Amino acid sequence: MKSSYNQLAKELLDAYARRSQQTMAQITETTVPSGTLIINQEELLESVFIVLHGSMKIHLNTTKGTEYLVAIIGPGELIGEVEALTEDLATCSVTAMTESRVAKISQYAYRCWLKDDHEFTQLINRIISKRLQMLTKRSAIRLSYPMEYSVLKLLKMASIQNEPKKFDISKDGIANYLGTSVRSINRILKDLQSKKVLSTSKTIEIISMDNLEKALRAHNE
Repeated sequence: MKSSYNQLAKELLDAYARRSQQTMAQITETTVPSGTLIINQEELLESVFIVLHGSMKIHLNTTKGTEYLVAIIGPGELIGEVEALTEDLATCSVTAMTESRVAKISQYAYRCWLKDDHEFTQLINRIISKRLQMLTKRSAIRLSYPMEYSVLKLLKMASIQNEPKKFDISKDGIANYLGTSVRSINRILKDLQSKKVLSTSKTIEIISMDNLEKALRAHNE
């Protein structure tokens, strides 16, 4: 059966709810303010996190201080699950974009969960496979569609995880994520403002999801 990423996220939250009832002593739930650094790049991790509420950005920082936005994640997403198996240092940093609630599970408890629950292991395999599929699709979109389409897709993805529809994403972050210049992003955001999709006074804010969807459809006609 074909599953969307949102369906997989819901399945993960359901699996977590069942597991937490059995082994609550091994799980800590914490509410973190916007801007909190959850994972620092290159640190040795001891835990796996599940996002229960809110949104977070995964970002990669270079030695020159440039920050590259890798992904925006929300409820039902895992953080640090790969490092729990490879025992490598954290590849990226993770920062809360909004006030968020996360479940913290020790790496040992996570590995036991995988060992004890075959259905959970299958779910994790499906989630990782879906991520790879989405990454491939994102690369194809960059090659096949105008940059405005990629910006619209990014804003739509982020809007699902934020209420109100305001985003703590810099223009530099969007440019780095999409592999383009800030100048190009400024021009695209200005065009989207004229189409009454968003405003960019202090933060980027979606003012009409209908207009956003209309702009996306225009690229597929």
